[in-house]
Amino acid sequence: MQATMVIDQGSHASRAILYAASGELIDQVEVPIDLVRIDHERVEQDPRQILESIQHATATLLTRNRMPVGRAALATQRSTVLAWDKNSGRALSPALSWQDRRASDDLMQFKSEEAEITRITGLPLSPHYGAGKLRWLLHNNEAVQEALKRGSLCLGPLVSYILYHLLSGAPNRVDHSNAHRTLLFDLAALAWSKPLLQRFEIPADCLPCPQPVQGEWGRLNGRAIPLTAVCGDQNAALFAQGEVPRNTAVVNLGTGAFVLMPINAMTHHPMRLLQGVAKSDGKNCLYLIEGTVNGAGSALTWAQQQWPVDNLFGSLDDWLAQIQSPPIFINTVGGLGSPWWKAGCAPCFVDHAAASVENYYVSIIESIVFLLQCNLERLQQINYLTTLHLGGGLSRLDGLCQRLADLSGLQVVRFQEMESTARGAAWLAMGAPEKWLKPVIDRSFTPDKNSALQKRYERFSTEIKALCDG
Repeated sequence: MQATMVIDQGSHASRAILYAASGELIDQVEVPIDLVRIDHERVEQDPRQILESIQHATATLLTRNRMPVGRAALATQRSTVLAWDKNSGRALSPALSWQDRRASDDLMQFKSEEAEITRITGLPLSPHYGAGKLRWLLHNNEAVQEALKRGSLCLGPLVSYILYHLLSGAPNRVDHSNAHRTLLFDLAALAWSKPLLQRFEIPADCLPCPQPVQGEWGRLNGRAIPLTAVCGDQNAALFAQGEVPRNTAVVNLGTGAFVLMPINAMTHHPMRLLQGVAKSDGKNCLYLIEGTVNGAGSALTWAQQQWPVDNLFGSLDDWLAQIQSPPIFINTVGGLGSPWWKAGCAPCFVDHAAASVENYYVSIIESIVFLLQCNLERLQQINYLTTLHLGGGLSRLDGLCQRLADLSGLQVVRFQEMESTARGAAWLAMGAPEKWLKPVIDRSFTPDKNSALQKRYERFSTEIKALCDG
């Protein structure tokens, strides 16, 4: 059987990865891209740089691996949006990152309608999602306004802009999982919500056409390789090991951290967590419940700007093993995600008199664990869990994994291949094969009693509650 190529476009890099039919990773190429943090609210990327990084990564991978490639998958960062011209494909705006919160004030006028918005979309009213940012572009970007008058405006998720340039025929399409993160998508109907488009004043004819995650998307320009799966990065990460075992949730630790659990049908009691599309194929749709932590890898990036450390990852595990009483870090980097959905105050430490830089970094790692635990407690009320599967870069930290096991009381399993998004996307592109390479466990972390960690978590929870109630 021929190989599968995955294009994984993330916040800090674009990658092209080649997988064998069994799920074995053959080779990969990574090209870094810039993330421009203008201020606390505005975070942008250059669409042209993103396209060029994808083109360079795929060309390099295919040139040095001259083997037949039977299919491809595309996984992208979600909730990043932009505008482009449908005739030329030229970007009319920067790509407004999923971390961008510039629409915060404008969205407050819709606060009284949040319950109805959540009922339709499965999402809370948040500036991280597409609707507020698309609305901001329509109101504030002259090039966007002129294209709208000309009738040549395309608005949508980053994935749609990439598909326009990646596929023959320059289509204007979006998959269900990325469409969902616009806050304009009816999750039950799997279609744009006419009431929400009218409410947010988003022209329907400027948006891409939604279609299932798995299916015939077309062929890659100049390659004739069929694209058979398109989805959001975290949606793909859910399937890194194939079908998710019962009583198991998947935690992917990257720039943000995400807790994902599949469900067969939408629930009316999501516990202020997100609902979304895990996968769809035109006949069936598998949904998911998701908890979101904005400040994971991005919190370490924030800290590196304050207290630069050479070879940080080489030091973190030693610090996590040695430091047992760090201060409390109020991790509002990127805003508080689920279940609070608030901007919060500026990131800060509690009881940090004379704390060292090492203590600060341990505090930040613990804050990620604490935020994950807040979400896991709510997931447990929806479905009984026994096991967590961890992936993503931060999962290499033993001290993080053990703390998460201790605090949650769940078995935490880390696999030798920590890559989650690309592997899950490959599985989807191959049509969800039953025969999939059995993952090799790198290490399993058994929960242990850790009363000091539990007390710090309780203090953290108290501080966050006071922050959100204040």
